[in-house]
Amino acid sequence: AVIRVTPERNGVERFMLEFASYEKHTVRDLETGEYTVELWYDRQDETELLIQLLSFGPVVDITGPKHLREQARLRVQKQYELLEKYREEG
Repeated sequence: AVIRVTPERNGVERFMLEFASYEKHTVRDLETGEYTVELWYDRQDETELLIQLLSFGPVVDITGPKHLREQARLRVQKQYELLEKYREEG
């Protein structure tokens, strides 16, 4: 997976701690303080990885692979739809 991590809300530190056990390669953008992280994972653990990544909210951007980014988009969209449904009912 390729993930962009921003420094807001201690995002980089939290990300590195959360994913310390994963094999990864990181590149820091000195101008923005953002990191691009290539993270290797077992495909059977993809759902758990996705849940972990989404817990960071706007601090992370999943840039690849395409199917992982799409799964993240669908989960966020479904959450938004549920929130809208409960707002309309309340």
